[in-house]
Amino acid sequence: MATQTPTIDVQVHAYEKNHPGRPWHGFLQGPDEVTGDDMVSAMAAVGVDGALLISPFSLYQYDASYAQEVYAAHPGKFGLIRPINPASGAVAEDVARWATS
Repeated sequence: MATQTPTIDVQVHAYEKNHPGRPWHGFLQGPDEVTGDDMVSAMAAVGVDGALLISPFSLYQYDASYAQEVYAAHPGKFGLIRPINPASGAVAEDVARWATS
């Protein structure tokens, strides 16, 4: 009996409504929010087993904290991709730290 290959979406974005605790830095054409829970429900509805979650740069720039919260809340559902600030002066350290999380 053959095993079924998992279906992986290679680019999804989850984000909260714009609020003072995690303000948006730009504008997004689309829904006011797509939470991690919303994303997992949408994936289940169409048979997607997992996804690469990308912190939306247009909203959060280099702050990947919401993507990290979504990742932690849904073990096994997401891999993470985040932007690294090339002007940070600590790119190698940022990449190394991110690779361990």
